[in-house]
Amino acid sequence: MSGETTVAVSNGFMVTMRVPARVKQAVQQALRERGINPRMVMIRMFVAAVLLAIRDHLEQIDLLTIDEEYTGYEATIKSLLLDRIRALGYEFPRDDIVITRIGKNSLAHWAAIRVTRR
Repeated sequence: MSGETTVAVSNGFMVTMRVPARVKQAVQQALRERGINPRMVMIRMFVAAVLLAIRDHLEQIDLLTIDEEYTGYEATIKSLLLDRIRALGYEFPRDDIVITRIGKNSLAHWAAIRVTRR
């Protein structure tokens, strides 16, 4: 949870986003004050970062593949993300969100590395 986080999306378009450590700490504190357990704080922040990266491109996305960051929380991540996508007014089938190891050869991984290294 420490340090900066980089989120990258590649799907005919490329979006990268950096979340500074101070922003993560402020969000973490606010969520904990609301009684959300520490592990779910990380999951919710991950889902929010993914949503921010894809929200302007939801109409273009047929399949969303997310790198497996939180083993055992795949169903929770899908549910939270689908809730947020649907709250934005988009229908997105649950089966069109896949959580798996993406690998170092994906464009999203390459973009994240480039942003992280500046």
